[in-house]
Amino acid sequence: MHNPPIVFAVPGDLHLTEAGLDNHRAALWMTDEVNELVRPDFVQFIGDNVQHATDDQFRLFKEVCGRLRVPFEVLVGDHDVYEDSAAERFRRYVGQTYGASSLAGFRFVRLNTLEHQPLGFSDDQIIWFRNEVVSAAERDEPVIVFQHHYPFKVYEQFAGPGVAAWREIVQTRSIAAIFTGHTHYGQIANDGRNISITTRSIGDPEGGPPGFTLACLCGDDLAATYRSLDQRGPLVLITHPRNLLLATGPRHIVSGDDSMRVRVWSRSPIKQAQGRLDGGDWFGLERVAADEWNCGLSRDRLSKGEHRLETRIRDEAGDFGSDAITFFFDATGRYTPTPRTEPTVKSTAFC
Repeated sequence: MHNPPIVFAVPGDLHLTEAGLDNHRAALWMTDEVNELVRPDFVQFIGDNVQHATDDQFRLFKEVCGRLRVPFEVLVGDHDVYEDSAAERFRRYVGQTYGASSLAGFRFVRLNTLEHQPLGFSDDQIIWFRNEVVSAAERDEPVIVFQHHYPFKVYEQFAGPGVAAWREIVQTRSIAAIFTGHTHYGQIANDGRNISITTRSIGDPEGGPPGFTLACLCGDDLAATYRSLDQRGPLVLITHPRNLLLATGPRHIVSGDDSMRVRVWSRSPIKQAQGRLDGGDWFGLERVAADEWNCGLSRDRLSKGEHRLETRIRDEAGDFGSDAITFFFDATGRYTPTPRTEPTVKSTAFC
């Protein structure tokens, strides 16, 4: 029997400077969404929490964190060590620059990618990281990695001291997912073995409004969505089947009778919950828990290959929320992942 689902939020880089600016207001909106709507197990700040690593900026960041009514962790980013390569102010106001913890059968490892400038790991941290991954495997704990730098950022090479050793670890050990920031745009990359999810910046967003990534883990399921500042109404996430973009092996596809599972977070009671397969007729979903809706998924309706699932949720206030995924079906259970990214990003103003 699986442990209960884990839900966590990853806000984009805040780049805080002064109270009252757009990014500060977006950060306060994020804390309200977390406290009043999502109530996740924890929040993971992904680095670049402040712009120039001043005392006043770190105090402003601590005020934002103090509004949260859920646990939180903080990563160090390149702006958090501005003119302070040893991260002394970060340690003074925030704490240690890397660490790990376990929750509901998962091991969450938080790395410091700024031990060398502009990018790199110390030998000590690499040894620690390798030991963490090996120990987690011995405990049968899937590993989730949080780090500031995204390995696939355009106009930037993911290289530096310790990076080759980092690659050896993530390519030869079992890493369930890597969550990052730094890019200013949002993207998911599947290199055929690892899933990397980077969150759009709150301080200087590219590609859309600022917001936060919301992720759900349960057993072998991993689902993620993005909640932006301009969205209202229910927040909706298809948690099963697994989105093909997040599939790294046969265990992540559908091979027989299965089910569609949907998580819903709403400030208003839900009036209607529906789903549909491959653009067909809408069908009703059954409520199975306070925030969970399900429907059977018969293999008789599925041909080998890709299929699209959609869901739409309407609350009593008349607001809608939706989600959609592509999943893969093969009755023999065979699947080989191919590298892909979504959305396609070819340029950035921040490099």
